[in-house]
Amino acid sequence: MKFDNLRGVTRHKRRFAAAAPLIAAALALILAGWADSWDAIRREAGQIRTIHARFVQRKHLPILAKPFVSEGRFSFQAPGSVRWEYTKPVRSVLLIHKGSVKRYTKGDGEWVPDAGGQLQGMQMVMEEISAWTQGRFDTDPRFTARLEGGRPARVVLVPKDPSLANLIARIEITFSPEKRGAIRSVKIVEGKDAWTMLEFTRAEHNLPLAERLFINPGEAAP
Repeated sequence: MKFDNLRGVTRHKRRFAAAAPLIAAALALILAGWADSWDAIRREAGQIRTIHARFVQRKHLPILAKPFVSEGRFSFQAPGSVRWEYTKPVRSVLLIHKGSVKRYTKGDGEWVPDAGGQLQGMQMVMEEISAWTQGRFDTDPRFTARLEGGRPARVVLVPKDPSLANLIARIEITFSPEKRGAIRSVKIVEGKDAWTMLEFTRAEHNLPLAERLFINPGEAAP
């Protein structure tokens, strides 16, 4: 039974890995400072060069008695370089840089590249990153974006594209009502009984990031 549970978690984690760069692209804008209109978000997007943050991820699945917890960090560099890295309990990293998409898993002290079949659809992901880093959430043909005010404010992204909808039903980004520009949580809903909650800490933007961070899986993040 434990083996079946672990296999289910692994399958969902791989599916989530395909959506992770989309989340990073959205966060690259929103972590830099909350704005109360799409026009304001587009203005702020032009000022963003890099983002680096740590995260705790809690995966909820029907087959699990309690959430599966992972830790990691992500880095972003405009216009479309992403490093999405899990550090616990299993080390893996997804790298997107200059049209190249690679995913590695750490095993026996070495970084092992994943099979190319697991990276299908990443061209679409990179197109989304390009659009979102320009603040074009509301004109995205693949997503319906809703900007909700109030306390706390949030952005809701719902995929229009059926292939993406098979991965995620919606993304809910909720902001802190106490601290302007800070994110309280990001919830990625994959289905009726499956969702992932992300909590981010130590977010910094516009710090210099070396290009090798998005090329070398073993590169130490700042």
